[in-house]
Amino acid sequence: MALVHFHRRWLLILLIIFTAGLVTPARADSAAAARIGEIWVQDEAGAARYHHGFADGLRELGYVEGQNVIVLTRYANGDESRLPLILDELIALKVDILFVSAAAVGAAKKATATIPIVCATMNDPVGAGLVASLSRPGGNLTGVTWQSVDTATKRLEFAFELRPELSRLAVLFDSGESAAQREAEVVSSVARKRKVTTVTFEVHRLSDVQAAFASMAKSRPQALYVVDNPFMTGMRGQIAALALQMRVPMISEARSFAEAGAVLTYGAKDSHLLRRGAVYVDKILKGAKPGDLPIEQPTEFELIVNLKAAKALGLRVPSAILERAERVIR
Repeated sequence: MALVHFHRRWLLILLIIFTAGLVTPARADSAAAARIGEIWVQDEAGAARYHHGFADGLRELGYVEGQNVIVLTRYANGDESRLPLILDELIALKVDILFVSAAAVGAAKKATATIPIVCATMNDPVGAGLVASLSRPGGNLTGVTWQSVDTATKRLEFAFELRPELSRLAVLFDSGESAAQREAEVVSSVARKRKVTTVTFEVHRLSDVQAAFASMAKSRPQALYVVDNPFMTGMRGQIAALALQMRVPMISEARSFAEAGAVLTYGAKDSHLLRRGAVYVDKILKGAKPGDLPIEQPTEFELIVNLKAAKALGLRVPSAILERAERVIR
């Protein structure tokens, strides 16, 4: 009888040890998991490509959701006034790092000077006064800059290749973003030097976009240059439809615009930049200080052509452009 109790006792001890072996590591992993607060000003659909690019980057670095990382993703749905509340929530949840879209950087820096901030979609952080320099940003912000202003002239060159007779250009940009305004100024200045009549249209809400196109029709532009930013990304479908209705080819930066109906887009490869953003997050979680991490500039660019949109406008895309395109939408 004593032997039976002895065996039962050891069986119980072994069961406890075995159960602890199954449960304890999971609890430990969850407790030790890095907490990342991810913020996109766009809605979920508009930010999907960027969100998935970042998630892919984390996975490639060995991060597994629920084990060694917990990503708390929030969307402002195009309403920047919601950012302070979102940031307060994430800070209260004690996130270790904030990974934010470009339009949320300013609000994030106001909300905290101690939690590291990484952004992989910045435009011109030095020009916007967000960091001291690209090589040594200082403070709690670092990441990747698209340098959209620097590639604006290249997009304009493609516009001239697409329409060699171009003499009237419309430029649509978000008046609520300083970087977008600088890009619009650069495009307008370069176009005027090429003897092109340029008319700029400032927008910041859907009603502005509709009013801009109503006014734009009077100037009868031969091409429309759309300065890309989170607001414009959210409006890309409506903008593409209005451009098609007015029968004017649209040119912009991100491939999402080409997928929406722009005839041509040229810019940095967003998937590559978002993966690089994940690398910054990894370095900071391993002890690096954001202010000591140089902000990277893009090294890979892509030209996307939407032949379907061009044909709908009766526009022939030169073979020289098609040969350089990384992707052609037919």
